[in-house]
Amino acid sequence: MRPLIVCFLVLAAACNGQSTPTTVALPPSSTTTSSTTTTTLAAPEIGCPQEAEFVGSGQIDRITQPSSDSRTLGLVSRQVDGSCERFGFDFDTAENAPATTPPSVTATYLDGERVIRVALGIDRTVITDQLIETRLVDRLFVVRALDGTMFVDLHLNEKTNARVSLSNSPARLTIELHPAGGEIGPAPTVSNRTVLLAPRDGATVDEEIEVAGYARTSEANVLIVATLADEVVLEESTTAADWVETWGEFRSTVTLPPGRVDLFVGEESAADGSLQGVILRLTVQ
Repeated sequence: MRPLIVCFLVLAAACNGQSTPTTVALPPSSTTTSSTTTTTLAAPEIGCPQEAEFVGSGQIDRITQPSSDSRTLGLVSRQVDGSCERFGFDFDTAENAPATTPPSVTATYLDGERVIRVALGIDRTVITDQLIETRLVDRLFVVRALDGTMFVDLHLNEKTNARVSLSNSPARLTIELHPAGGEIGPAPTVSNRTVLLAPRDGATVDEEIEVAGYARTSEANVLIVATLADEVVLEESTTAADWVETWGEFRSTVTLPPGRVDLFVGEESAADGSLQGVILRLTVQ
């Protein structure tokens, strides 16, 4: 096994490119001047409807549809109104026409509330991921689950409250978010073709751990390598649920020795054999 430092060099190179954040401008304030006084009228803060019920942890909502003609996730749109961010998900039929009835939906905060997962009763998608870069959402990924269904993960920048709603003709899922304040869990570890949700970088873990996330590695093969003091103590592979159409979920249970362990998850380059993916430093107790 090649020295693990190669992994760090490859990973660092993959993370250099950064997109320019999206800026949403509010209308400017207007000023009325008289001979004696000056009055400033602040632009109204447009946000999510106050009467709506929002959720800040656990299951946000579960909406079961008795029937639906939605088979494919189509376009994803976003709108920022002051402190409120709305994301619209449109659906298509099996014949690629706009669907009229949305699928069943379950929206849940994952542990640490850094990710909102939206499970969808569909099996195809025309998008794979999007860089969002709003105040609340960094990016989203469309993932084929291990059971063959699809889910969308929204990676959050800060703690939020959220609600979901469905509408017909055309079929649409709407997710509304606004800031909640407070602490939020650590971000997932992300590279070009690997997203690791568990474990988290810098965590203290037991000897037996679950390695979970999603990937678009070649042939859906996900390589897991652990080193302790530059000695390889684990090398095995697992299979992601997809890699051609979209991201594929993977999950594997591994056993690590006690100590400071470097954990690599990703793939071996077909071009030069270098390791490309994510690297974590764990304390195994």
